[in-house]
Amino acid sequence: MIRKLIPFLLVASLTACANTGAPRSSSSSASGSSSASSSSETAPSSSSGMSSASGYGGGKSCDATALQSQIGQKATPSVLEDLRSRSGSATARMLRPGQLVTMEYNATRLNLIVDDKDVMTAIRCG
Repeated sequence: MIRKLIPFLLVASLTACANTGAPRSSSSSASGSSSASSSSETAPSSSSGMSSASGYGGGKSCDATALQSQIGQKATPSVLEDLRSRSGSATARMLRPGQLVTMEYNATRLNLIVDDKDVMTAIRCG
């Protein structure tokens, strides 16, 4: 009996994984549950460095256009927090080469893409 259910469960789980890449509305409460354990993500109200589900809505949006002049500088946790507040985003994370990250789009998140020496190579929202 269980052998007959395995293909069904496999297809159901793969379908659920494939649907996680779509943009989500602010009414979704499960969107904060998928987060990469190695990402440096900060939220203003959280000292643990991980974003909560409440950080995905709330009307804040990210604007990284004014921050493009910072590319080429070294990224530190204090720089990350400063850029997060200047962009108006609710959360921020530093993405290093080869790091596993979640791929969902989050309009309230700032992404600092850095090289192996923590020098910023790109600053994007999402």
